[in-house]
Amino acid sequence: MGQYVGVLLVSAMSAGLLTLLASVLDNVHRADPGHRAERSAQSLLGLIGGTSGFATLLLVANTLALVAQQRRTEIGALRVIGATTGQVRAQIVSEAAVVAALGGVVGAAGGTAALGPVLDWLIDHHVLPSGPQPDFSPVGFAVGLLSTIVIAIPAALAAVRGPLRTGPVAVLREAAAERRTPAIGRAIAAVAMLLLAWAVWDRYGRKSGAHEALNGAMALCLTLLVAAWLLLPLVVRPVAALSALPGRLLSRCTGRLAAANSAAAGRRVAAMAGPVLLAAGLSTMLLCGNAVSHATVTAQNALQQENNDVGMRILMTPLIVCAALGILNTLLLATRQRRREFAALRLAGSTRAQLLRMLGWESVVVVLSGLLAAGLVIVVFLAGLSKRIAPYLTEVPAVLPWADMAQVAAGCAGLGMLGVLVPGVLVLRVNAVRAVE
Repeated sequence: MGQYVGVLLVSAMSAGLLTLLASVLDNVHRADPGHRAERSAQSLLGLIGGTSGFATLLLVANTLALVAQQRRTEIGALRVIGATTGQVRAQIVSEAAVVAALGGVVGAAGGTAALGPVLDWLIDHHVLPSGPQPDFSPVGFAVGLLSTIVIAIPAALAAVRGPLRTGPVAVLREAAAERRTPAIGRAIAAVAMLLLAWAVWDRYGRKSGAHEALNGAMALCLTLLVAAWLLLPLVVRPVAALSALPGRLLSRCTGRLAAANSAAAGRRVAAMAGPVLLAAGLSTMLLCGNAVSHATVTAQNALQQENNDVGMRILMTPLIVCAALGILNTLLLATRQRRREFAALRLAGSTRAQLLRMLGWESVVVVLSGLLAAGLVIVVFLAGLSKRIAPYLTEVPAVLPWADMAQVAAGCAGLGMLGVLVPGVLVLRVNAVRAVE
């Protein structure tokens, strides 16, 4: 069950957020059905759900994929002694469903408890008019609880599909050394997302107005981020090789070992870099979108600018929390599972200081891989936005929040370093002989 702590955490986080959003919308509908307050709430909660909910969904899938990857030895052993693919699939999917349900209950209860303070804050800051009451919402509770299960079951099925399609002996071999053949399913899904991105971009291109141009660019960015997340395992080796170059040059032993580890474990590096990609990409998209929205609103409409600022704080808070917890959770899970590897290196003569330096260089590879992938998506997003917004705003680079974007990158880098080094320190405190038993 220790492997499922991360799934429990992200499931509770996802359920709490979705319960809160659905409960606010339900209470607003009861107070003012079909009028301005409900339409305002639907617009705001749609943005929040489309970013933070999108991030938590991918974090659940990412965590389950990492858990399934780390259980390849168990899966191979079960199949060698006679377990069928259906039995193994049912075991892992049912485990994921139970853990997701537990996380859903905890998260839905937390989201219900936070309803009163959040609704009061929205009313006090004039995001919503007075009238809605923080009453318990059965609809909101059900949405939060069921959403985690609906997300977890397909994610578990997709995560276990690869090990079950491979022969038992090959699965045991891949548990020690990853195969280098690409995941065809992920590649097909990535191509589908790229086609969807093109369709979304074309659809919004047929509409006029600064608001439509901004919405089209943000929709393009969201679909490209999903495609980049799907493509990470396929492109992480050349990206990791480039990211590991500073370590190779500056550290003769530990840097080279970190580079070799990263190149040989592309799936693990991709799973660790995925949350960094999502956090940096989504945060930067929202910051740039808000800055461009500010620049296209007239100076006379100060109330609209104030509402934009409040909306940005509402959007960024759950996104930052989800991203931070997702990064730390994924890196903690991935690093703690390498106890035997670290123990073998220590028994071969490596010191704790050398292993910590190796982990430091590996964290650089993880962070740079995520940031490079996010940076590529953001470049495409800004290029498309500049083209479509040109009739309404010609100086897009001048209005972008460069300092805030740098802070996002620095924050993701700091979380990535901590997420690798802190669990690494804890793992290295375990007796090396006991760790390899």
